[in-house]
Amino acid sequence: MLDPATDFNDRNLDENEEVIAKTINYLKYHDPKNANREYAVGLLKYTKRVGQALASKGLDFEEFVERYNKSLEK
Repeated sequence: MLDPATDFNDRNLDENEEVIAKTINYLKYHDPKNANREYAVGLLKYTKRVGQALASKGLDFEEFVERYNKSLEK
C-alpha cells in the first residue's frame, strides 16, 4: 500500500526523461491529441501535486488523466 505521507515526495517524475517518454507513449494511445512533451510534463507535475491524496485511495490512471484535462479547462 502506498504511504500518502511520504510517497511522491522524492519523485521528480517531470524531470526524468525516461518517465516523460513513457508518458508520451501512453498518451499516444489514450489521448493522442495531447501526446507531446509539454503536456506530458504538465501531467507529471500534476501527478506530483495530487499524488499523496491519491495514494490513500489507489490510482485509476485513466480517471487521473480525465481529471487533469478538466483542471486545464479552468
